[in-house]
Amino acid sequence: MVLVLLLCDFLILPVGVWAQDRPYPIFTADHLDTTMKTLGPNWAGVRAALSEFDYRIAKQRLSRTREQLATTMTFWRYREREDAMGWLRAALTQLDALDAALSVEVVESAVLDPIVTRVAEYCLACHAVYREQVLAGQYELRLNARP
Repeated sequence: MVLVLLLCDFLILPVGVWAQDRPYPIFTADHLDTTMKTLGPNWAGVRAALSEFDYRIAKQRLSRTREQLATTMTFWRYREREDAMGWLRAALTQLDALDAALSVEVVESAVLDPIVTRVAEYCLACHAVYREQVLAGQYELRLNARP
């Protein structure tokens, strides 16, 4: 028993000490840009699958969309942008509701449309404040969103 405890201390302590020495990674504007460029097509894939009533594919794309969107919270929290964090939380809540609606035995498409609309509204609200078009189809983070 004592040997097991000593072994655990030996294995766990260095990992904990090592982890404390590493700084928490900052989610940069470049990270946000890259994430949004892959998140957009995933969300479009969710919507396309829903329009084709392919709920299995919609759930798969939704899972990736939610994962990507959630990582952007670090960017907004670091910059103390309460408005963006609010829209993000609301969008994530709606993505969870969409996942729940797709997880029932018989999916009701009429339930899905209002959820998808709300997600799009939260995304557009954030984009209206923090995104600007620089060229046709190309967007950048507004300068006021950078620290």
